[in-house]
Parts: sequence; structure tokens; C-alpha cells
Amino acid sequence: MLTKLINLFIIILMKILNLNLNNYRNYINAYVTFDDGLNFVVGDNAQGKTNLLESIYLSSIGKSPKNVKDKQIINFNAEKSKVNIIFETIGGKKSIEIYLNKQSKKAIKINNLNVLKLTELVGTLSVVYFSPDELKLIKEVPEDRRKFLDISISQFDKNYLYELVKYEKILKQRNAILKMNNSYETKIEQLKLFTPQLIDCAEKIINKRLTFLEKIEKIAQKIHFSLTNGENLSVKYSYKLKEALSIKADLMSQFENNYDKEMELGYTLIGPHRDDIIFKVNDLDSKYYLSQGQQRTIALVMKLSLMEYIYDEIGEYPILLLDDVFSELDDYRQNKLISICSKYQTIISCTSIPNLTHNYNVINVKNGTITQ
Repeated sequence: MLTKLINLFIIILMKILNLNLNNYRNYINAYVTFDDGLNFVVGDNAQGKTNLLESIYLSSIGKSPKNVKDKQIINFNAEKSKVNIIFETIGGKKSIEIYLNKQSKKAIKINNLNVLKLTELVGTLSVVYFSPDELKLIKEVPEDRRKFLDISISQFDKNYLYELVKYEKILKQRNAILKMNNSYETKIEQLKLFTPQLIDCAEKIINKRLTFLEKIEKIAQKIHFSLTNGENLSVKYSYKLKEALSIKADLMSQFENNYDKEMELGYTLIGPHRDDIIFKVNDLDSKYYLSQGQQRTIALVMKLSLMEYIYDEIGEYPILLLDDVFSELDDYRQNKLISICSKYQTIISCTSIPNLTHNYNVINVKNGTITQ
């Protein structure tokens, strides 16, 4: 009973209180407040609904989910932009401020203290974001699926984020060696200095990803089964590993056998930067054999599963951001989704609100102006 009361208390505390935008895309000066549960951002297309959700994601990750440059986020007629978000977690009330400038790098403050690295920001305000672009998680290149892994795990595991940053730095150095015009012997000598360092990071990253996907698959299977009325989902990490060897030993063996090919191509062929995730529904590969609606459902399920996974890891739910989520969901799936989302603070953009029995807050958006 005590555990249930504590968990309920945590869920109530994990919420955004208010958001202030200044010269952020089409918002000149906007202020918005949020309720604990369902919040609908309502308006016609191209009014600023997605921009509002984007600003919250920016406050969490430090980057736009659209993979655009910071200066593109600033209002066309302004030189600077500011995002200020006040929120509550189990640790109390906090603030994040993001300052964007067309002439310089962005500046970040947490509780009025300057943050020098994005790694210090990630995990302060945890959010899970879904948009129509999330279909890339299923349909597009492995890089999109690795990005899902890296952003997801980094929100609750700082060590993973540090290993990832370290890995990318070593990988860049190793690729530079492979591109050099030095003799074969010199390259081999240099590669043998960097390769063990790369393998050490790679082993830790792969192990974290395997553990993450093994746990999240179990959550995703239950949610997917409920949303689809009985379809079976599998989520597996795809990487080259010989069963007889450990990850570390296998990576070392693969590197030793591929030095010549890597030098010919000029880049590193082995490691977590080349791995993938395979999604299947009823044993059918989702990338090739499922409809777009089914693919969209899988992407949504993975985001909902991430909510539960992060809660298990850090003891409080992230904020759930859903951009244009209803467009390809039938009434059954819409109702199931709303039932799931009502337990979180959820911010949903839409052109109209579906028929609901749940309480909700409405945020009207028209041409960058907010009314509540």
C-alpha cells in the first residue's frame, strides 16, 4: 500500500507547470500552462502546434527533433530567441532556460546556473516525443533506429551517454587513420592503439542496448497486443556476433579480420554505429510486409513502452508529447491510446479533440497566439 501511495505521489509531481516562448518560430511572446493529465493543443494546420511541442523537446534534449540548426528555430524577424520552462519532479520545482542566438552558440541554464555541455542537460527533464516522422523508426535507415536507442537510454543512464560520446570521438580518430596516406605498417600500428579503446566502449554500449531492448520488448508486447486487439510484436537487436565468443572477443576477432577491407574503404566497418533493430509482427518483418498504419502503431507502441521503462528506471514518468497522433488511428485505437495516456502528463497536438470521457485541458493555438 505504501509503495502504491509513493508511486501515485511521484506521478502527480512529474509535470510541466508552464512554458514561456520568446521569438521562437512563429511565437513572438507566448505563455502557456499545463494540467497534470491530458493537454490538447488545438488548432488548424500551420498555426504553431508542432512548434510548441518542439520547444519542450528542445528543453529536454537540447536539440530539435527535426534535426535543424538552432538559428532556423529563431523567429525570422529576430536575432535571439528564448525558451523558459518550469516543471516539477520528485526532486522539486526546477527551471530550464534555452537561449538561441543567430550569431553565437546556444546557452543553457538549469535553475539559473549555466550548463556548459548538453550531457548535463539530458535527463533533467525527461520527455518521450512522437510525431508523424517517427515512422522513420520502422521504415527508414538503421541510423534512425540507433538514434532511438541512444536518445532513449541516455535519458536515464548518464554512463551510457558518456560512453557514447567517448565512442564517437574514438571512432572519428580511427576513421581519420584509415583515410591517411601512410604506409600499411604505420596504419596497422596506429589502429592497434585505437581499436582496443573503441572495443571497450563498444562492448559497454552493446550490452546496454541489449538489456534495454530485452526489457522494453516485454512492455511493448503487452501494449501492442492491447492496441491491435491481439497482434504479436517482437523487438530484437541486430548485430554481428559469433555465438562461441563474448562480445569483446568477437569484436576483436572481427576487427583483426577486416583491417585490409577497412583501409580500402576508409572507414570502420564494425561496432554499434553499424547495428540495427528488427521489428516483427506475427513473424512478419515490419519494414517490408506491414501497412503504414501498422508501422505507425509499432512506433507509437515503442514510445509508450519507453514511458513505462523510464518510470521503472528513475521512479517517475517522463512527459509524453504526441504530435498529430490521431491521423491514422481508428476509433478503437484512439480510445485505447487515450486510456493509456491519461495516467501521464500528456501534451497532444490535434486539429480537433476526439470524444472523451476523461478530463482534459485545452490550449488553443492560432497563428502563434495561445488562448486558454
